[in-house]
Amino acid sequence: MFERLGILTDEVSPRLEEALDWIQEQGFKHVEIRMVDGKNVITLDDAELARVRQQVESRGLYVSAVASPVFKCPLDPSRPVAGGDTFGQASGEDVASHFKLLERALAITDLLGTKSIRIFSFWREIEPAKYEAEIVAHLRRAAELAERSGKLLLLENEPSCNGGYAEEVGSMTAAVGSPALRVLWDPGNEAYAGRPAFPDGYEAVKHVLAHVHLKDAVCDADGRGKCVPPGTGAVDYVGQLVALEHDGYTGLFTIEPHYVPEGGKPVDGAARCLEGVREQQKLAEAASAAASRPFSSGNVEQLKVNVYENRALMGQAAAKQAADSIRALQGQKEQLRLIFAAAPSQNEFLAALSQAPNIDWSRITVFHMDEYIGLAEDAPQKFSRFLEEGIFDIVRPGGVHLINSGNDAAEEAVRYGKLLTEAPIDIVFLGIGENGHIAFNDPPVADFNDPAPVKMVELDLPCRQQQVNDGCFASLADVPTHAITLTIPALTSAKTMICIVPGPTKREAVEQTLTGPIATACPATILRTHGDCTLYLDRESYGGLNLLDSQGADQANG
Repeated sequence: MFERLGILTDEVSPRLEEALDWIQEQGFKHVEIRMVDGKNVITLDDAELARVRQQVESRGLYVSAVASPVFKCPLDPSRPVAGGDTFGQASGEDVASHFKLLERALAITDLLGTKSIRIFSFWREIEPAKYEAEIVAHLRRAAELAERSGKLLLLENEPSCNGGYAEEVGSMTAAVGSPALRVLWDPGNEAYAGRPAFPDGYEAVKHVLAHVHLKDAVCDADGRGKCVPPGTGAVDYVGQLVALEHDGYTGLFTIEPHYVPEGGKPVDGAARCLEGVREQQKLAEAASAAASRPFSSGNVEQLKVNVYENRALMGQAAAKQAADSIRALQGQKEQLRLIFAAAPSQNEFLAALSQAPNIDWSRITVFHMDEYIGLAEDAPQKFSRFLEEGIFDIVRPGGVHLINSGNDAAEEAVRYGKLLTEAPIDIVFLGIGENGHIAFNDPPVADFNDPAPVKMVELDLPCRQQQVNDGCFASLADVPTHAITLTIPALTSAKTMICIVPGPTKREAVEQTLTGPIATACPATILRTHGDCTLYLDRESYGGLNLLDSQGADQANG
């Protein structure tokens, strides 16, 4: 988090250079600009803005956002509304004048070298819900202006505005439906108004979130809020920071203290809030590490096994290993080749991997490991479609090779096999079927020494029934009888294998994989012979096995 941490300069000192000197000393990475030497950023002329940028960048910092007062105005000046601090804004008090402010703010972003503008949702009406359609229309117009300029508007939850709370700004942003409008989430503002910021507030904005302000607050019995350093107020910052990490948040954090200790100065409050953020981040890292550790782990022959409390933790842990492995390999070679399984068991893993940062997907070629024969090209059950929607269309790999089951099956197996063997496979992501298969190598057709990398197979009854059990098909009669699959030698040729197997229906197959003889009666047993394979299980798929617990902590792997 600290490599993404910034602060509002005027929360440190009203004098910009004094603030920037302290900010640089503390190791911040960026600043938001709101007030500069007593003047609102929106009122600065071009020459003044050029000096601001020079002063910021000369200290190794950058401007992350223009903290503008845009849309801190009434929808209709004739109606009674709430009001709040405008930080020296000197504009007129109507919507038209604020669209002019927005135009100026868009120009200011270029002068300060940023693309983000903090905005609001107009002073709060007595009945805000009555005016949501009007508010959304104004925000949509603003987003269109921003999108044309290549800029991003950040809508902050501000209790004195119509988007006062998370559920309101979340709803407004979703209704606008523009990539140029996202939420600036301030948990402290939610707590300041006596609302539960986490998890309640966060759940309402996490799907449209692009920026986070860090402050904390308490609310007295009369509903009066007061800002305090993070970790001393009502916001569960440990839970909030853990959730942001787990949900793949990659945006920025900005401290906005709104806190000055008694007898102190703004810089004293900023220092105390920075200390609080650091303390909360350390606690969050410890909590995250504890939650992500397997409750049981060990080795079965060469197979590493990690067992997690639930599917979500299992998927996140598998994705972390996958992302770490990909990043490490990309430091060693230019191009990677990955194989993916397509099944509901992979959902949590794929969702987490698709959000993993710092992966150059343009240098990755992907394959999938099997496909039904006989399905219509647009059938929702096609594995190619599952992977396109679940990860490929999200991360945009440099190369995507899909099995075309509409071709002659024998010819397609040869074609795909040639693509697959053009270069070594780096990582395979797979599951285990209820019958112990890997890919569609069911026990009757599994061969640990298959001569071809890809082949056509007939699916056995337990395999076809699993597709019904998983909810992919309405009845057994709907499940295709044949498929094209990568063979076991093609899968195990990969340098690394990561196997994800959740759920109670896999319990028997997991037990056979870990305890049965290495044989095609349970094809997944071959994983015990691979030099770099990790099996990820949840408590339900592991069941009551004590196999790993008895091996001792020295065999644990994380």
